[in-house]
Amino acid sequence: MIRCAIALLILSLLAACSPKITSRLATTEDIQIIAPRMSDEKKTSPCYSPLSYVAYPELIRPKYIRVNFHFMNSSDGSYNMPEEETATYARDWIMATNSNLDNNMKMFLPPGNETPVIPIPYRYVISPDPGVPGDDGVYYHVDDVLCYAVKTGRERNISDKRVIQKYAIRDDSVMNIFLQTHQLDSIKSPTYRPDASGISIGSSVKIFGRWHERPSVWSIRGITNHELGHSLGLAHTWGGNDGCDDTPTHPNCWNKTDSSPCDTLYSNNMMDYNAHMGALTPCQIGKILLNMSRIGSIQRNIIEARWCTLDTTANITVSDSMRLEAAYDCEGNITIESGGTLEIACRLSMPEGATITIRPGGKLTVLSTGYINNTCNGTWSGITLVQEGKKKGTVEVVNGGKIENTVQPLILEP
Repeated sequence: MIRCAIALLILSLLAACSPKITSRLATTEDIQIIAPRMSDEKKTSPCYSPLSYVAYPELIRPKYIRVNFHFMNSSDGSYNMPEEETATYARDWIMATNSNLDNNMKMFLPPGNETPVIPIPYRYVISPDPGVPGDDGVYYHVDDVLCYAVKTGRERNISDKRVIQKYAIRDDSVMNIFLQTHQLDSIKSPTYRPDASGISIGSSVKIFGRWHERPSVWSIRGITNHELGHSLGLAHTWGGNDGCDDTPTHPNCWNKTDSSPCDTLYSNNMMDYNAHMGALTPCQIGKILLNMSRIGSIQRNIIEARWCTLDTTANITVSDSMRLEAAYDCEGNITIESGGTLEIACRLSMPEGATITIRPGGKLTVLSTGYINNTCNGTWSGITLVQEGKKKGTVEVVNGGKIENTVQPLILEP
């Protein structure tokens, strides 16, 4: 009994000596406004650098691009498959196209390269019109004038926008994919190439092929990703002017041959014309994510805004130093551990109900070019400061930085 009493006494003394842990929402008085640091003042904004968007691959969340399909046919039914086949064909097509994104390939060029291979972070989903009961996102149009495509000659019409202007649905928020068969008379010509090809026009893509022959969806997944890649902001890579240093100039060989230059300089990049079309570089992925982060851009408007709803499986923990030099749409909560620092150099969007928790010894800094907000016309819960004794989490805002849309507004003044 005496031993038990002594043990209980020791435990109570230890508990009495242990610092009390409390937590509360930060107020305006908790924010330290500081002058810009010389290193930040002279630094060019990183928010428009593609590589900034892949600096922390573990933070990249999958993006889901809304698409719909438009099968164009003639009144005699000769220019496409029957309507009853289109829904299944479209679903299979998207499945095959997404499978091409599942395993990013290592770049073939330059020979012997060490270009990192990071996962491709987007997929396509067929998007029905929610305002139309029974809509499945797959449409069928009979139009004897706009059902076909001609790639060359006097009747060339591949860049003609009339089919888009007439039949596009929800093109402010969905990527419309139009299927046009090569003109049947043109196919008969020995000089005409009726191969699978396409063109990107804003938030629409036209894919040309022999749809009346029902080509395998596996044979068209490469050209589909290629053309949609243009809509996501990527350019052809072989000319060397696509804005990425990790996509070298090359002769655009279709495949490897026994003779120069295609014996060594053949590509597998998705934005070249080749037999593989299966690789995207870090810079290319960064360009897509940058475009998707731009408020009001086509690329942002066509993706599902999953950053508006709190998803605790997407929580982020910062244990050391992290500097976010890219606009980022957070989908979960953020916790900055003791000894961890998080610097916000661009836009950070927090979902409804989310918090940034700063544990004792942790620090959040919003730089002069940075701001934290909610981009869904709502609010987020704010910053929770955890204190243990006299040690607590801290928040710094460099003059010019902003913290907006918190449930309890924070007024930042120099």
